[in-house]
Amino acid sequence: MEVRETDLPGIGKKYSMTLREGRELILVIYNTGKREIYLMEDEESTCVFDMTEEEAKELGFLLAGALYQPIKAERMDLVLKEVVMEWVKVEVGSNFVGKTIAELQIRKTTGVSVIAIDRKGKIIPSPDPYKEKIEIGDILIVVGTRPQLNYFVELCGRCST
Repeated sequence: MEVRETDLPGIGKKYSMTLREGRELILVIYNTGKREIYLMEDEESTCVFDMTEEEAKELGFLLAGALYQPIKAERMDLVLKEVVMEWVKVEVGSNFVGKTIAELQIRKTTGVSVIAIDRKGKIIPSPDPYKEKIEIGDILIVVGTRPQLNYFVELCGRCST
């Protein structure tokens, strides 16, 4: 399946893909964080629904299968049932502010992996552990087991989920 990305100057980005049934699905992400989803059935389309940034993150979490992932019985033994993804906001006074992931030895200390940073609405995927310093207001997108994530939040100090 091919996902096509189009810049919308001054507006945001548009992602589109052709579904198996032949219809076009379009996602528009505005610079404000708002998202709109369109389902093209003919030349004219209307917005199926729109979402806030928060709602879109939750839907993405569900679509990614973070809470439930249907699997075949023969693959059950390969599935890591305990893996959780969490968005952790770094608050004023956090022990992490001004430090890099490497300095904090996050994976070594907690077992948690920081897979992205949401900084003022801009996503930094796979942040460089040696260069990217954590800032107040950053939302760290992390993966680990529930106990690992609890320990991570505890070490962070002033962080919220």
